[in-house]
Amino acid sequence: MEKRFSTLSNQASIKKNIVFQTAYQILNTCLPLVTAPYLARVLGAEQLGIFSYTSSIVTYFTLVAMLGTVNYGTRSIASVKDDKEKLSHTFWSIYGFQALLTSFVLVVYVFYLIFLCGENKIIAAIQIITIIDCFLNINWLFFGLERFQLTVTRNFIVRILTVTAIFVFVNKSADLWIYTLLMAGGTLLSNAVVWAYLPKVVSKAKVRFKDFLPHLKPNLILFVPLLAMSVYHTMDKTMLGLLSTYEQSGFYYNADKVINIPVGILTGVSTVLLPRMSSLIADGKKKESDRLFELSLEGVTVLSVAIAFGISAIAKEFTPVFFGQGYDECVLLIIVLSPVLVIKGFSVSARNQYLIPYKQEKIFIRSVVLGAIVNLFINLALIPSLGAMGAIIGTLIAEFVACVVQFYVMRKCIKLGAVYKNTIIYFLIGAGMFFCVRLIARLSFNIYMKLVVEIIIGAVFYVVACFLYWKLTNNVMYKEVFCGVLNKFHIRNK
Repeated sequence: MEKRFSTLSNQASIKKNIVFQTAYQILNTCLPLVTAPYLARVLGAEQLGIFSYTSSIVTYFTLVAMLGTVNYGTRSIASVKDDKEKLSHTFWSIYGFQALLTSFVLVVYVFYLIFLCGENKIIAAIQIITIIDCFLNINWLFFGLERFQLTVTRNFIVRILTVTAIFVFVNKSADLWIYTLLMAGGTLLSNAVVWAYLPKVVSKAKVRFKDFLPHLKPNLILFVPLLAMSVYHTMDKTMLGLLSTYEQSGFYYNADKVINIPVGILTGVSTVLLPRMSSLIADGKKKESDRLFELSLEGVTVLSVAIAFGISAIAKEFTPVFFGQGYDECVLLIIVLSPVLVIKGFSVSARNQYLIPYKQEKIFIRSVVLGAIVNLFINLALIPSLGAMGAIIGTLIAEFVACVVQFYVMRKCIKLGAVYKNTIIYFLIGAGMFFCVRLIARLSFNIYMKLVVEIIIGAVFYVVACFLYWKLTNNVMYKEVFCGVLNKFHIRNK
């Protein structure tokens, strides 16, 4: 009985932590979008482009400063969390390695500021706070101890304060330095607050330089996929700053921000299923794991197709309402970039429900590296002439290439024919929703009311069409989603 109670307690704890971790990821993506309409009007595309470019540069430095510490530290702490002495020694040795590496990176960044940074030196200098923040980032300790509530709560509070400060202190184009200071300083404050809880979980421990060295190799191994994914996303902003104008960089920054919100949601949905997939595979239940993968992939497809076609359909009305005047170029950028939601939905599902549980991380790394190379060459070819559109085309093709590689490897292990067939159906439903919304857009009435009506009609069309398809074909989604909702509210399905 005690063992059963312990198991149930652990399952509840895992579910709770998954919710907190998912909330943490979505929070980091969503809150910046709250300020986007205001900043687009106050700072303008060019100033936002400068911020985007300088931020992308400092990202490379922070990547090296942290290496794979977040993942490695979390794993290491989790393995010794029941032994206070080992926990303390492990923490201080990993943190010592992190602090040493951050010190080196800080010196290199100062060298960059003095000798290599040609323009926007003030903004670039303020961004140094982001590197200093690496000295204080010990989130991995609390992740390893499974205290996600602490990190999410203080992060939420600090982010709210940061957003409030932006509305109060950033009032004109010349306030870019204040915005940069608030963004970097907010993260610094968020991580500094956690140190107040440190004495409660670890004690002092004597560590020497030789204790740092064993952490180098495992950190480097975990750093490779992190670097590939981060550079993959940061590369466009850097190359736009180098090969095009800051205004084009600003347009890309805003379009990318719109798309990143649903990406965060899709990632959260996929992350929730990762532990269950790993458990099923560890227990040798391949049929159940395959079924769960197919179901989760179809669920992510339904969601991503709806959002992709939905964003494309309302982009013309949404852009001026959200960003204000002067961002007309973002309309086409958002439309062209929106298919990446479906591609990323497939990729995230492949990674979290197959490649990682089956310990096939190498396939994932190779696919992402290949995508990064494709992105680099397309950017070099298209950004000088097409600006932000060139970067978006590069991203779209690169994401597609990486996704194809992942599913090509998986083709012999999992039957995906039904998934592909259903994807085509959802695309047809999405296209129908798109044309339905665009018909409404031709009507002449207030743009704000029009946008609301478009969203409601589009959502109703998509949901009803999917339900009819599931019902007519006896699709598993009908039982899992529709009937599940009815049962949740104790409604009998006739």
